[in-house]
Amino acid sequence: MSVFSDSRLRGYSLSGGHPVGIVDVSYDDPSGLYAAASASALASSNDGIKPLGLQLNGGYVHRLSGVTLDFGAIYSTYSNYSSRGSSSSYTEIYAGAAYKFLSSRIAFSPHYFEGGARTFYGEIDANFSPARKLHLTGHAGLLVPINYRGENPSNQYDWRVGVSRDVGKVTLHVIGSGGGPGRDYYRGRWHNRNALVVGASLAL
Repeated sequence: MSVFSDSRLRGYSLSGGHPVGIVDVSYDDPSGLYAAASASALASSNDGIKPLGLQLNGGYVHRLSGVTLDFGAIYSTYSNYSSRGSSSSYTEIYAGAAYKFLSSRIAFSPHYFEGGARTFYGEIDANFSPARKLHLTGHAGLLVPINYRGENPSNQYDWRVGVSRDVGKVTLHVIGSGGGPGRDYYRGRWHNRNALVVGASLAL
């Protein structure tokens, strides 16, 4: 279970800058199969607590000579209370690899939030613990539109760096993120895509 000051996806705010609560459930089978589900809700002064999104993820991992291969699919859907202002969803299939503290994935979506909007997304992630109970993370990603209703939008990049500290059963997070080109639009005005997010997680 987690709470964050904002919910962000690839350099954009999904919750319109509102705080969110998230419940994650996952299962890893010894065979390499895994499944996960994540449900989130946002809190605003005008609407109170409202549903935000649901993500369903499943796949298979296989270790090969020190490298972990990862194959799977994820389905994400968001309510009309999200920053997009209407219900929307997308599905991605992905393949990735991890070695020590580095991992990477490439994903394809046949309908990225819009019908017929095909995209590729590549990402590199790092997760490092320089000391006990201290965790550092880094992320860089690139979204490449293939077809977007006949338009030709530019590639979109995003980045994220974070530090986490375990305090008993609770993990505290401070995350900086951003992306480009362009700005983010929600709650009636344009926003810089650079943001600082704070949060806390409890694992049960």
